[in-house]
Amino acid sequence: MKVSCRKKIALNSKKEAILIPVYKNMNSIKHLTGKRIDDEINRIINSDYFNYKTKEIKSFYMEINKKLKKIYLINVPKELEEYRYYMELGNKFAKICRQDNIHSFSVLSFEDLAGEKKDFDHIRSFIEGLHFGLYDFSKYKSKKENFEIEEIEVITSSTKLKKYMDNYAEEIKTLFSCVYSAKDLINSPASDITPETFCRYVAEKIPENVKVTKYDENLLKENNMNLIYTVGSGSINKPRLLILEYNGNPESDNSVALVGKGVTFDTGGTNLKPTGSIETMKTDMSGAASIFAVITALAKTKTKTNAIAYLPLVENCISHSSYKPGDIITSYSGKTVEVLNTDAEGRLIMADALSLAIEKDPEIVIDVATLTGACVVALGSHCAGLISNRKFLAKNITDISYDVSEDIWELPLYEGYTERIKSKVADLQNIGSKKREAGTTMAGLFLREFVDNYPWIHLDIAGTAFLEDEHPIFGTAATGFGIRLLYYFIKKYYTSK
Repeated sequence: MKVSCRKKIALNSKKEAILIPVYKNMNSIKHLTGKRIDDEINRIINSDYFNYKTKEIKSFYMEINKKLKKIYLINVPKELEEYRYYMELGNKFAKICRQDNIHSFSVLSFEDLAGEKKDFDHIRSFIEGLHFGLYDFSKYKSKKENFEIEEIEVITSSTKLKKYMDNYAEEIKTLFSCVYSAKDLINSPASDITPETFCRYVAEKIPENVKVTKYDENLLKENNMNLIYTVGSGSINKPRLLILEYNGNPESDNSVALVGKGVTFDTGGTNLKPTGSIETMKTDMSGAASIFAVITALAKTKTKTNAIAYLPLVENCISHSSYKPGDIITSYSGKTVEVLNTDAEGRLIMADALSLAIEKDPEIVIDVATLTGACVVALGSHCAGLISNRKFLAKNITDISYDVSEDIWELPLYEGYTERIKSKVADLQNIGSKKREAGTTMAGLFLREFVDNYPWIHLDIAGTAFLEDEHPIFGTAATGFGIRLLYYFIKKYYTSK
């Protein structure tokens, strides 16, 4: 989908449709639309046809340049709202475009309507919301939908807005191609996405400027990555570890370490998940899919940063070779772990990956995982959990999350609970001794044991990665949550100017 920005009036649009934001008691906007359209808008918004309901969209036809053109009016507040409002508008309008078979349209910028010339992220947020609304996963349907929007034209009177959109239009397109790739991975069935086929998918999609290293089950064993190896030992689809290295700033020794949980299907192991909890466990590799998308986006946009992604990939199944409660495993770090629950497997594979990541002396370690049901209980399905060992990091990423409408909430690394992950027979145990208390914090305390006090952010996306019910921005099924958040976070704080 092409995004363009032009200084013109709506009357001169050559697209199939025109989207014009309006509000109650609005003054004339003929300098933005042209007199004919402005007169028709005033007639309609002062009639009973338009009710000024929140995000109301109504349409009418006008003959323009001897062609019948559809014009949509969308109700917006007079003053610019927070960004998520415009993302929701974008998602809603995407559905209308699909319904009305609109393949190109012009949109009058919200900033022009409000007379705002400083902040241009409202029209950008609308376009990002539109991208979310346009996503369709029809790979496994016999009747596939081929609808797409060919071009969005932003109409403005501002030279600054045109320059802004010209700079970012390609970035938005690239970023969402990566979001879509991750969503496709997460939505696909576990029969198609195993540790090995995940690796093949990455090999097909990854840019040439990213180095790919793959550890198979033999290399994992040889290199003492025993937690990853053991969790994956019960499946015929053997475990893998992918390392993706992007060197976008060769003049710097600094790097960002990214770790994503990749359980391609989670039965719970010997601690088998019950019906009602197991059906969507193909999504337990959402962290790995998200991190793959982030490093791909950094590489495709040639962001001036260095990043290394570590993706531990396993199927947590039951067989004669599965690990069992009571087993004690020596991790890559040398710390021993007593397994008390085989359904707390994500933190095990993440532990080995985190230990490997800090060997490169990164500036920051960021991990993403569908880690705990406790996080969903605490925060629901629209908000991810955040844990960090640095307060400034928690604030910085929370500020970004507000701007991109991907909500996170900081949960504590409560020191008083540290003893609860200490085992009586090993160094650590993989669940807390108080089994129904503070599950997300327990998992965070466990992971912290493997980051050696490096600056660290942990995102628990157990609730946000895959949605059963419709979200006003992300829709249903795989959301791609965290990809935009981490891309913009790294770009802002870990990129050389």
